[in-house]
Amino acid sequence: MRGLWSRVDDRLVAPGPGFRLAEVQILLAVVIALRLATRDWTLIAERPAALRDGLTVMSWYTGTPAPWALVAVQVVGLVCAVLVVAQRRPHLAFVGLWIAYTSLTALWGSSGKVMHNDVLTVLVGAVFLFASGPPRDGWSDLRVRYGWPPRAALAVLATAYVVSGAQKLVHSGPEWVFSDNMTWVLRLGLSANLSGGVTPVAQDAAHLVAEHGWLSASLAGGALLLELTAPLWLAVRRTRVLFVVSVALMHGSIWLFIGLDYSAWVLTAAAVAVPMSLAPDRALFRMPVSAVGAPRR
Repeated sequence: MRGLWSRVDDRLVAPGPGFRLAEVQILLAVVIALRLATRDWTLIAERPAALRDGLTVMSWYTGTPAPWALVAVQVVGLVCAVLVVAQRRPHLAFVGLWIAYTSLTALWGSSGKVMHNDVLTVLVGAVFLFASGPPRDGWSDLRVRYGWPPRAALAVLATAYVVSGAQKLVHSGPEWVFSDNMTWVLRLGLSANLSGGVTPVAQDAAHLVAEHGWLSASLAGGALLLELTAPLWLAVRRTRVLFVVSVALMHGSIWLFIGLDYSAWVLTAAAVAVPMSLAPDRALFRMPVSAVGAPRR
């Protein structure tokens, strides 16, 4: 067992190219920027302060933020995202981006809890709070400091999906798949119309699945199996893109049938797994001209 963990540890901290760290960091910044830009954060100001009471990441703040302050945090986050994409002080900019995003999502959620559809992006992004990216002339460098953050992001991604699947087994057991659980999830989701925009075609499809027990059980079983086997998919470079496609289908079906938007999970998985599916010497982006040359170790 010690030998196994040693091999895992050696793999996680192996040297990696600077361009891979920069690529994942840039893609995560784009995902966070999309989340910041596509939500009206001023709605937080309309909610009673009592909803944000409790021991949470924003529990130190007990008041109601002014709309202008929320917009200011949003703008600061977006500016930081632009700096990350431009690779101008990317580490400092990413820290500012992550703080702005996490603060707003914590305030948005009831009792200051980051909403489920944002939590994966927050967790994966937290890895890069401790990652020092390469200089603009060092994208081709091979160093341990550049190799561990993308691999750690993969590990966090895999862990989040495994925990999600394990919780289903802990709280519901096999009945989560083999009972009428998924049937009722589909029916209750449609009756509540959680997104306010489930189309009639989607409603018909959801009713079709709900009326056939084997279809709903297959849907539940496939989702659970995908979550529990996430580490296997992500451990192998050639299956990482397949994992992204699979989670896109899973979360896409959730959105189609009951209107829950987990697009941030799909985009976060893609931001990490797609670059990490490439050969170690193959860059996803065109490297700066000054970075081309023999790698330094």
